[in-house]
Amino acid sequence: MQALVLYPNAQFRLEEVSEPKIGENPYSPNDTILEIKYCGICGSDLHYWRHRDKVEGPKKPSIMGHEISAVVKEVGSNVKDFRPGDRVVGEIVTFFCGECVNCKEGRINICCNIPVKEQRVHYTTGGGFAKYAAWPAYSLHKLPDNIGDKEAVLVETTAGCVHSLIERANLKAGESVLILGSGARGLILLQVAKAAGAWPIIVAGTDFDAERRLPLAKELGADAIVNVNKEDLVNVVREYTRGWGADVVMEAAGTAEAILLGYKSARPGGRIVVSGGGIVGGINVTLDTYDLIAKELTILGEISHVWRSWETAIKLVSTGKVNLKPLVSHVFPLAEWEKAFDIAINCKKALRVALKL
Repeated sequence: MQALVLYPNAQFRLEEVSEPKIGENPYSPNDTILEIKYCGICGSDLHYWRHRDKVEGPKKPSIMGHEISAVVKEVGSNVKDFRPGDRVVGEIVTFFCGECVNCKEGRINICCNIPVKEQRVHYTTGGGFAKYAAWPAYSLHKLPDNIGDKEAVLVETTAGCVHSLIERANLKAGESVLILGSGARGLILLQVAKAAGAWPIIVAGTDFDAERRLPLAKELGADAIVNVNKEDLVNVVREYTRGWGADVVMEAAGTAEAILLGYKSARPGGRIVVSGGGIVGGINVTLDTYDLIAKELTILGEISHVWRSWETAIKLVSTGKVNLKPLVSHVFPLAEWEKAFDIAINCKKALRVALKL
């Protein structure tokens, strides 16, 4: 089968690889073989492509792609809850020790004993940029009939947004939220915040986002949209929050400038969740600690998701609280992956670009 493989030198190659087989992978006898229908292109994939001459790739050649929608093709001998034909999405954290304090508390996404990349399916057994993939049954979730295969690639992102807002920031109804970044993740964060009863919700972007993304944020229920290249974000946030600042700031832009703006926009006692920088391997930011101390700010990191994040995400999408359909803007066959990556990076109308397998 054809697969898009990332090499240790950060170069992608579309090449022929062997199909995974039931019982011949580390998940056996709890393994499944999935037939991938669509796979979204995440910002982490684009980071390697954009900076391929400056960054290191994985330790070994890896089939990338983790935002999957799939159908179960085969199941291992110990699998009871899934059968061939089931439509599914899959968690990306498939390896964890089960013995450390975090795993025992259900926080398998930050296992103390296994490095981050070695926990994740696309760096280990192979992800969704191929027609077939091995996945453990314990990391799968069934899709309701009213969630289509194409938009289902963003269930993984929705689970990440639930984890960020609800499980990390502990968002409460009535709290104000500032979302920095108006790509697909930012627009899902907006909808999750709205479903949780947040108000007001302010979405910020740049000139690049002005044509499509910021207007769509307004359509999806943002109380205010801000182009930071044209408006003073801190002042706008204060206008909407009685001069206090935002209760919760979600950074989903992946830039130092966004983190600094969020730092300035949070109210005293506010919470700031930094997540966008993770997809680019981290960002160096210089912070004046005075505000951190004097405003008693809480700065939180987040990565991936846990089981509850997924169940909540699927419920939000299936009940219409989160609308993913307008967020998958482009679809390309695997053979046109380079065009897909370029569109995802450079097109102002692009939100989530997906590959059809």
